[in-house]
Amino acid sequence: MPENNERKKDFLRSLNELSADGIRAKKKKKRRVLDTVLDKARFLLMGVCVVVFAFSLYSIGKSMADYDEQNRVYDAIGDFVMDENGVGMMFADQNLQATPDHDNALSMTEDDLSDYTNAQVVNKEYARVRVKLLNLKSRYPNLYGWITVSGTNINYPIMQANDNDYYLNHSYNGSMLGAGAIFADFTCEPKLMQNKNLVVYGHHMSNSSMFHQLDNFLKESFFMNNGKVIVYTLDGMYTYRIYSIYETHKYYPYITTYFSNDEKFIEFAETSEQKSIYRKGNVHFDANSKLLTLSTCNNRFSEGRLAVHAVMVEVYNNPNS
Repeated sequence: MPENNERKKDFLRSLNELSADGIRAKKKKKRRVLDTVLDKARFLLMGVCVVVFAFSLYSIGKSMADYDEQNRVYDAIGDFVMDENGVGMMFADQNLQATPDHDNALSMTEDDLSDYTNAQVVNKEYARVRVKLLNLKSRYPNLYGWITVSGTNINYPIMQANDNDYYLNHSYNGSMLGAGAIFADFTCEPKLMQNKNLVVYGHHMSNSSMFHQLDNFLKESFFMNNGKVIVYTLDGMYTYRIYSIYETHKYYPYITTYFSNDEKFIEFAETSEQKSIYRKGNVHFDANSKLLTLSTCNNRFSEGRLAVHAVMVEVYNNPNS
């Protein structure tokens, strides 16, 4: 019992010694600790925001620089190949002229070019483009051809490497470029007419370049009233008509380039038409049909792809090839 009395006295003594100021001081001490933690959290959050903001500015700046470089690289070559008066313009600093053969690449004048195109009983548009492609081929051996799509700004060289990775981030001249290049599948034959399905890839750039404007064909009126594609190579000029467009994913075999037999090929062609979101009709496929497939990313869903199929409707073979 005496021990219990002592405990009670100690307890009462502690109550007497505990003042209101002491209680407030302890509360203030706890509040100061909390404030310190909050201040550190705010500082950390602010630091994160600054880093994110700086990275965003860097990304925007880099994208703008990439687009400027892309425009500089591709505008020049587009003017050179497709402009009727663009002979030699692109490589004026090296005194190069368009030429009908590699050996004379440095010697042909514009008068020579005029004589060459006018003296031949040939398609003059093709002759004009071909001599320029020969000029480019002598500088860039990976050149496959040239492609234009009516109603769009698609007007680019087609390249081909030993894989499907190189031209994802390299321009036609081999320089590093986020926009990459338009390129043919590495499994495609170098001679266009040897392909049952020529597959060509291009990035879906947010500045409406490369294959971005294939999106135009997602509008029914545009799809119905456009669709002429021309591919120029050193062997000929090939005109296609777009008959199918649909959204798919990268694992769907729409980019098949090899078929074990004619039946498999015709089945592939007919399926590609059936999958189209719009139908033009009057499309016939047989064992002799030649297809062109244009592929680009579809940013509307993960790993999405936009597939555009066209069938060859006109052929002009180079009489000198």
